[in-house]
Amino acid sequence: MRPHLLLAILLLTATGAHAQLGGSGTYSFLNVTTSARNAAMGGSMSAIKDGDLDLVYLNPAILDSSMHNYLVTDFTNYYAGINYGYVGYARTFRKVGTLAIGLKHINYGSFTRADELGNDQGTFSANDGVFHLSYAKPFGKYFSVGAAMKLIYSQYAEYGSFGLGFDLAGVFHHPTNWTLSIVARNIGSQLDPYIAGNYEALPIGLDIGISHKLKYVPLRMTMIVRDLQQPDLTYRDPTNSPPAVDPLTGEVNEYKTDIGDAIMRHLIFSAELTIAKRIMVRAGYNYGRRQELKVSSKPGTAGFSWGIGVKINRFTISYGRATYHLAGGTNQFSISTNLGEHIKIVRTPKPEKEKKQKKSDAPAKTDG
Repeated sequence: MRPHLLLAILLLTATGAHAQLGGSGTYSFLNVTTSARNAAMGGSMSAIKDGDLDLVYLNPAILDSSMHNYLVTDFTNYYAGINYGYVGYARTFRKVGTLAIGLKHINYGSFTRADELGNDQGTFSANDGVFHLSYAKPFGKYFSVGAAMKLIYSQYAEYGSFGLGFDLAGVFHHPTNWTLSIVARNIGSQLDPYIAGNYEALPIGLDIGISHKLKYVPLRMTMIVRDLQQPDLTYRDPTNSPPAVDPLTGEVNEYKTDIGDAIMRHLIFSAELTIAKRIMVRAGYNYGRRQELKVSSKPGTAGFSWGIGVKINRFTISYGRATYHLAGGTNQFSISTNLGEHIKIVRTPKPEKEKKQKKSDAPAKTDG
């Protein structure tokens, strides 16, 4: 396998493996950022409720009737030629409520297969995907709860797997543009593991978030607290960390946790400025991502992200760029539109003669 391609896959795993340090888990792609807006604002933007269907994948509780007949499509140009995309659609039914469906697919490309002696044995492909069905129900004026069911598939050469997961979420949204959210992600299990009998855990996560859009300034500020199920997100490399027991003295070496660093690794900060109601400028900072993926001698802009969104007629087009590593960043594109605004019912007026004829055919009134 080519070195730069291996690096890309490791980065893809790292960006989605917050809930299981050291790679202990499966289906890490479930947490990979899809929408350009989410990427531009640091990831995990689950505390924004403004009718953006693209964020329902992160929080099903924000789904409501304002998203009726909306369609979103996302495309991400990742490292080493890896591409992935997402498409989602929402519809409101009178007696049921609003439902949303979505499909995310990642294509890792083609790989060369070789035996232990390096003999070429052809090629193989690798793909991941998830289909989700989301539903939300409001309670009173300000509260709503939601759930999403995820059907997961993964195929690496002849090794395939299927899984089932659920997201559970709640949102408090006040008319003064305060939003609070809580989301439990990826609760479930493998139904068919890659290797018979070897069932692996899904990347469970618990996030809370808060956002506020200022009253007199078109600025939205957001803070996400991610992966609360894991108090300490610090990864300690066993090759560079001292042994648990000193081989000479027999004393137990205890790891010392930096409380400030441990807290900051859970936090994502972002801001979104709207200009003339049509242009959105976005920026984010993910402290945990920066600490996990930066090069100590040259950290650069790892952990920072930015983007822009533009409303053109019935379309909203967004671009987001997030820097994960010194090797570069990702480019993500999103398009959202309301299909209902494109459908117009044209009624052909009836000819005047036909109208008069119908009137003359009507029965005359008689005195009873």
